[in-house]
Amino acid sequence: MRVGFPFTGNEVELPVYRKLSLLGFVQRLLTKRCASFFARNDKYLLLSGERGASGFEPIGSLQEQAPLQLEQVLSYDEVKLSALLSVSSHTEFINEGERTNCGRVTRNRRSLETQGVIMGLIGARLSRRNLMEFQDIVIARTQNTKQQGYGQEEEMTPTTREQDYRRVWRHFYETPDHLHGTVSIDNKRFGVSGNKQDVFDNLVMKRRYAISFDMLLLEAQARALKANKQAYIHVVGFGLGVWKVAPQQEQIFLETFEQRLRVLHKQLTHIGVVHFSWFKLTRCGGLRDGAVLKSSSHPLGGIRVHLSKRNPAAKLDKPEQENMLLVVSYAWDGNALPGNEFWMKMLKSTGDSSTACSTLITELHNPHINTDYCNGNNLHIVSLQHGVLHISEYAKILLAQSK
Repeated sequence: MRVGFPFTGNEVELPVYRKLSLLGFVQRLLTKRCASFFARNDKYLLLSGERGASGFEPIGSLQEQAPLQLEQVLSYDEVKLSALLSVSSHTEFINEGERTNCGRVTRNRRSLETQGVIMGLIGARLSRRNLMEFQDIVIARTQNTKQQGYGQEEEMTPTTREQDYRRVWRHFYETPDHLHGTVSIDNKRFGVSGNKQDVFDNLVMKRRYAISFDMLLLEAQARALKANKQAYIHVVGFGLGVWKVAPQQEQIFLETFEQRLRVLHKQLTHIGVVHFSWFKLTRCGGLRDGAVLKSSSHPLGGIRVHLSKRNPAAKLDKPEQENMLLVVSYAWDGNALPGNEFWMKMLKSTGDSSTACSTLITELHNPHINTDYCNGNNLHIVSLQHGVLHISEYAKILLAQSK
């Protein structure tokens, strides 16, 4: 969706986008996904039942081919935006949610948390070169060129669609982009990447993570506040599996999470515990199993941290965990329905599919089933200043501030 003034869409894009409102566009991001979309070769299952692999890059251009056409499916540029959305709701837990649960029903309900909040978060998909977040985070020889719009001075007016597209993402991440060869690895801002010719921008990776972490923390705060409970947040490493391309990504993930906890601590009065589960690192900065990030504004004196292996819906059985609200995050995908591989009967291949087998996300977070709730009109904005607000309330605040 490379549309920006003074550049208009092509004859494929214009009929799709011309009449879309913001909420209509969000609805499109929810409903035009594949049922399943995974692997390096983009294996897919469409809502129509058609299956295949690859062919997503031309979507939205004059070269697109059925069944992968913009009218029916998301383009890669849209998937990049879709990855910034999250869906959350209360759910029942069918079992503890271990990777191999395959929908087993736990009869002894006292052995697990039976209810809580479930929230799908989407990491940076860096495994596809020159696409999605790779465009912003990895500095690559064939990608970061003037022809692709990189390296423009901020005051310059874009003269090509490529330059205009890069302008949008430079503004989004609030940092210049770079031509390949103009920066080098310093193990500070710029680190190594899987391809030895690439440079990994650690700063932009942090900013991408921060968006998801703020959503998780402030949504958990809002849910727990409404329930008059402390939240116990189960955190998984989204984007750290097959999408990862740099060895330092897990450390960046944990460093950024700690930074966001400290920045937001005055607002997180109802976050009791943050439990990082199934990470390789056993400590990072102030994060270690049993640590407390102290805060004078927190009713418990601070937020307790755990860094150990834990199943998502495992029983909260310690005295200090009594009456806590379990908030479980899981790694979702920007171009698939909740469950992803679940819809192709792969029940234990990923955290996405195992979560579908242990919760109610395949219906509750499905825009084709739960049409009133999982709908663009129900869009909420996570704001550092105002918390979680319906977009109508958020718009009223912005309008009042602009007067």
